[in-house]
Amino acid sequence: MLTEYYTEATTYLTDTFGPNFIFLTILITSAVSIGYFILISYIITNMDKRYFIRRKNKGKNADVIPKRTSGKNSLIFIIEMVKILIGIGLLVCGIIMLVLPGQGLITMLIGLSLIPFPRKNKLEDNLLSRQSVRSSLNWIRAKANKEPFIFD
Repeated sequence: MLTEYYTEATTYLTDTFGPNFIFLTILITSAVSIGYFILISYIITNMDKRYFIRRKNKGKNADVIPKRTSGKNSLIFIIEMVKILIGIGLLVCGIIMLVLPGQGLITMLIGLSLIPFPRKNKLEDNLLSRQSVRSSLNWIRAKANKEPFIFD
């Protein structure tokens, strides 16, 4: 029964889109997945090993969005907006990857770290309390011969 379903689905897709389109889709999806993994690995390996404890030392004001009063407000504003948009994009991709193949929780964690909002640290701590997230982050760092993150 399952074999018949896959045969019918394959026939339908091949007749509708053609074999070249399906091959191109598989090729692009694979390339994007590999590129994404390389990018996330690069970001994780370049983070400071004390990143997750540094913000705890800031005290109660760690969740407050800093106000900048320098003369370069427009440039800072543009950089902050780009950072927030990238963070939102990573957060959405992470949510999608919870049901699709990929590193959903790690992607969500990186996306959340780029977005300033109240109670951000509490949400990040909730994700970091999962042993699977901690071990995945440190596994990526170990493959790059970097010291593991310090969480506590």
